[in-house]
Amino acid sequence: MVISPLRRKSLRDLRRLWGQALAIALVLAAGVATLILGNGAHQALSDTRDRYYADYNFSNLFSDVVRAPLSLVQDIRAIEGVLQAEPRIVKLGRHEIEGMREPASLLMVSLPKPDGQNRLHLREGRLPEPDASTEIVVSQDFASAHGIRPGSRLTVVMNGNRRDLQVLGIALSPEYIYALGPGEMMPDPRRFGVVWMPRPALEQAFDLKGAFSNLVLRLAPGVSEAKVIAAVDRLTAPYGGGGATGRAEQTSHAFLDAELMQLGAMVKVLPPIFLLVAAMLVHMTLSRLITLEREQIGLLKALGYMPRQIAQHYLEFVLIIAFAGILIGFVTGAWLGAGLARLYAKFFSFPFLDFGTDFRVYGLAALVTTIAAAGGALQSLRAVLSLPPAVAMAPPAPADYQSGAGRLLRSVRLRQTKRMVARHLLHWPFRTLSSVLGTAMAVAILVASLWSFGSIDHMINVTFQLADRQDAKMVFISPEPPAALADIRHMPGVMAAEAFRIVPAKLTHGTFSKRLAVEGRPDDARISRVLSPELDPMPMPEAGLIVSEALANALQLRTGDRVTVEFLEGRRATIELPVSGISLGYVGLSAAMDLKSLGRATGEGPLISGANILLDEAEATAFYAAAAAAPKTGFLNVTAQTVARFRATLAENIVVMVTVYVALAAIISLGVVYNFSRIALSEQGRELASLRVLGFTRAEVSAVIFSELAIVVLLAQPLGWLIGYGIGRAMVAAFSSDLYRVPFVMGREVYGTASLIVIAASLLSALAIRGRIERLDLIAVLKTRE
Repeated sequence: MVISPLRRKSLRDLRRLWGQALAIALVLAAGVATLILGNGAHQALSDTRDRYYADYNFSNLFSDVVRAPLSLVQDIRAIEGVLQAEPRIVKLGRHEIEGMREPASLLMVSLPKPDGQNRLHLREGRLPEPDASTEIVVSQDFASAHGIRPGSRLTVVMNGNRRDLQVLGIALSPEYIYALGPGEMMPDPRRFGVVWMPRPALEQAFDLKGAFSNLVLRLAPGVSEAKVIAAVDRLTAPYGGGGATGRAEQTSHAFLDAELMQLGAMVKVLPPIFLLVAAMLVHMTLSRLITLEREQIGLLKALGYMPRQIAQHYLEFVLIIAFAGILIGFVTGAWLGAGLARLYAKFFSFPFLDFGTDFRVYGLAALVTTIAAAGGALQSLRAVLSLPPAVAMAPPAPADYQSGAGRLLRSVRLRQTKRMVARHLLHWPFRTLSSVLGTAMAVAILVASLWSFGSIDHMINVTFQLADRQDAKMVFISPEPPAALADIRHMPGVMAAEAFRIVPAKLTHGTFSKRLAVEGRPDDARISRVLSPELDPMPMPEAGLIVSEALANALQLRTGDRVTVEFLEGRRATIELPVSGISLGYVGLSAAMDLKSLGRATGEGPLISGANILLDEAEATAFYAAAAAAPKTGFLNVTAQTVARFRATLAENIVVMVTVYVALAAIISLGVVYNFSRIALSEQGRELASLRVLGFTRAEVSAVIFSELAIVVLLAQPLGWLIGYGIGRAMVAAFSSDLYRVPFVMGREVYGTASLIVIAASLLSALAIRGRIERLDLIAVLKTRE
């Protein structure tokens, strides 16, 4: 096989400049990998969800009622656009687990029909017989947390009665991909699970013979969801309907959507940074290579090579590097993608999660990377095309350090070596600024990821130390008279207890509306408090509503505005209330008002939904036992368990992502600093060799190059902090949803840690250059025409 002279020259250049070529290829690979990882993970999660929903007939609408007759279902099925309407029984139960202090909640759901909605994916065992009274199927995560297998027996309290049940199967459901317990912030399979049971058994347990408590619907494509919801609400209102909701407000689906939104934000931020830096590195390296090879370019033109052929030769050199980066990125992206798929499979309860090979994503990554590399080479290639042979074969004119910035340096008293550093940086401002910007991007990536640690700590501190300071929250099965609070205060270990009331409602302001729970609080609440944006406790107004910042933004509300509140249970009263204040809140949408005022507004009088409780830790076990035995207890949230689960889940995910970000930032730092120092060394080789001949030590000569690197790296720090701050702000805005809002807390330790990591990576590059400086061939360098 005959290799053309120009191609042979490209291969020689790659061998000679392998370090710089590898650094550029790694930066390109990082961009390719993040593009494949982000797009691939987004597509895998989206496709898996859609396939799961379709295969197992996931519902479009969900509606809870207190008790509705089965005959109502025929009227609902007659609504235009309804394909399926399936009545169910969905009630809370409690699992008594030996050796576990805190009560575990179980959501008891009637077993779906074989052709019904939200069908089960069996992992082990089989489904119960339709008329079985003690056979159940358990959700996989709950079964794994407690070592439950088919054949195990569970003791479950349903409607105050203890029942001994046998596990026949372990399953997953599209309705509980993200199984969140009542009042919890993170899934805790140890304390919450789902149990499916034949309908007749649940009818008997909860006294719902011929009735249902929950309804799920499938809609025809293109049907107006809002119109169907309005029709369903009209029909279910007399039976305690709390208002139908679509998929968008279904908890599991909403959290999946939030995760997809975060992945989409990552794809928009990271790959462009790497590709921009890579384009700058290509430009820096190629422009210097063309400068060094002026004589060769002139000879090639004199020998008859067309400018287009020579430009194509240098473009081929760049494309070989890009091809190497693309291949490395493909392999790395697929490997990271498989790891992310495993993380998702652990976090979300999917029966399958395939990180498939979508060649469109790979093709897009290759195309964008090639364009970025070629774009970085364009300016340098233009110089090749315009260089006449006679000019190219003459030595380049020496750099003029006496004009421009050099004139300014003459008025500044500097040591000669420091003057060399300053004039070299100022003489090529574009290269210097490109290196500063590239290093700043590495700092920015770290700043934009490390801030999350402080933000999570702040969120936990505000939510659980300043606002909700209770040790436990007990919620009743149904609203009780205020006397129930006295019963709680007499339980063992209870040091203080405050009542609260929760009423589902629809809030409307202009054309905006949201469904949420309005919470009634005592005007002198001390345990669970509403906080202002300045973190000061806010007293409950006598007649008015305090809404969270997220709700105020969603409904376009300001203090003093009036909002229409339509309560969705009891007498379903509708009232207009003034907004008395805007509160701080990071989890969900919230609205609070005085407990007595809420009773008057609903028309139901003084009722309470539960209590926030402070416990004596020494008697906590006795309290949990008493709470589990109390017939009124619906569920119990333990703050310490919630915080521990929240920290453990987020810590695992964040540590993985931050590790990836640190590696990517290190690649940028190494690539930028190494290329900058190699170019500086090639340009100043004659000067440095002259210094060695004049008696300068190796350390003094190395200090010239290292001083340039130090100035570039140090100038990049504040710029990286600023860019990282902006990226962090944008990420917070992209991640915020009705489910949660991430506070933006950027402490000085974030900037310090990011800078230390980048400086450490830069020092590694400097050490690699130090060896080349020490190996300078003084005679060979001094013979060069430059």
